[in-house]
Amino acid sequence: MKLRGVFLGKPIHWLPWPIVAGLFIGMDALHLHVTRFNVFAFVLLGIAAAVVAYVVLTTGRDEQVTREPIPPDRESAGTGREH
Repeated sequence: MKLRGVFLGKPIHWLPWPIVAGLFIGMDALHLHVTRFNVFAFVLLGIAAAVVAYVVLTTGRDEQVTREPIPPDRESAGTGREH
């Protein structure tokens, strides 16, 4: 098995993870999750939003980022209860 089949996406998409790990270590050193939980929660949400935005903005429309292909959008949006 080739590693290219295990790790999907561009190598640049793996760049945020050491940064995120560093931020988590820094927040842990400050005991932010215990002393200032609201700040910790907002920082956590901000990190998640930034990583998602980074991956979306650096991915082309024709590039595969999941194992299974994502079906194209349908013209009529359903309620999700059609199954």
